[in-house]
Amino acid sequence: MATVNLKSSAGHLADPGKRMVAESMYAKGKSFLGAAVLLRRHGGDEYVVLHLICQGVEITLKALLLFKDYDHYWPRLRRPLGHNLIRIVTTASKESGLPPVSKDLATELEALNLLYSNHWLRYGTFRDILGRPDTIASDLTLHWIFAAICLADRDVAGKP
Repeated sequence: MATVNLKSSAGHLADPGKRMVAESMYAKGKSFLGAAVLLRRHGGDEYVVLHLICQGVEITLKALLLFKDYDHYWPRLRRPLGHNLIRIVTTASKESGLPPVSKDLATELEALNLLYSNHWLRYGTFRDILGRPDTIASDLTLHWIFAAICLADRDVAGKP
């Protein structure tokens, strides 16, 4: 059996490669969101559903930032943006002309961000015993991200 060793070097992607990376992230983000909807529909663990929603929002919006200006945003995906949904939504809204964030949506995002950025949706914690995940709101976030995707799909599809 042959073994292949690949080493990554500090190279630079050409514009078509940058677009392919952004397209890959965008597709993954939409798939996380689709998985969340299906899992919720079929009675899956609501904490996992919430995690998938948050991850889908994060990856989808980071991809939109890469479409906007890959060279500027690629080094910022981990820091300062990281897993902070508030920073990501705020940055993507400004840069990509996405729907405005209402006060109610901002409140919902803050609650989700606290859980997501601290990894409390992924791992077992006291919340699993004391809390009810179905009381954690996510509908406004889902409606907003799907509206953003509808707008973005037109832009993304129209670019070479």
